[in-house]
Amino acid sequence: MGSDDSGRRNPPKIINMMDWEIKETEVLLKTPIGSFNTTRKVDPKGVERKYISMKAPDWVCAIVQLGVGSDDFVMVRQFRHGVNHEVVEYPSGMVDEGEQALQALYRELDEELGITKDNVLSVSELYTASPNPAFMENKITCYHVVVNGYGKNHPDEDEFLETVIVKKADMESIVCQNDYNAMMRLAWEHALAIGLI
Repeated sequence: MGSDDSGRRNPPKIINMMDWEIKETEVLLKTPIGSFNTTRKVDPKGVERKYISMKAPDWVCAIVQLGVGSDDFVMVRQFRHGVNHEVVEYPSGMVDEGEQALQALYRELDEELGITKDNVLSVSELYTASPNPAFMENKITCYHVVVNGYGKNHPDEDEFLETVIVKKADMESIVCQNDYNAMMRLAWEHALAIGLI
């Protein structure tokens, strides 16, 4: 902060944090789950830099309750490559091109748990959020779904899933594990807070 001729301090220059100029984007690496990109941007001070981001499909997940007011929740056990071991988690998956989030939800419920639309008693959207806006360009939509049953799963060729019934009393210990997906933990806490569970 500077001062004028009278010795008074001048206020700092206000920078408009929204004043970014976005230039071209280059794909650095393309993978089946998304691409890593670099984008040239001019920041609010006029400095041009390259910024890295990951462009990935949006995805969905659902807390699946087995009956209205039930203490039973239908989950999926599967190996997760990011943590290199099995986890028990909500059914989830990517939103395919041309799909809406709710369409993807129904597809994933059918693939992972054998739940059809006929099994669904109610669907409540909990929230849509960015998993990490620092570098990820996608979003997740989480739901609470009440069902009257489930069937045989039929996952993708490279997925190995097992259906697991988890009691409400045990959910806290599952969703609070250190390697559990934070967005899924938030879904559980939010559903509890608004009285859906």
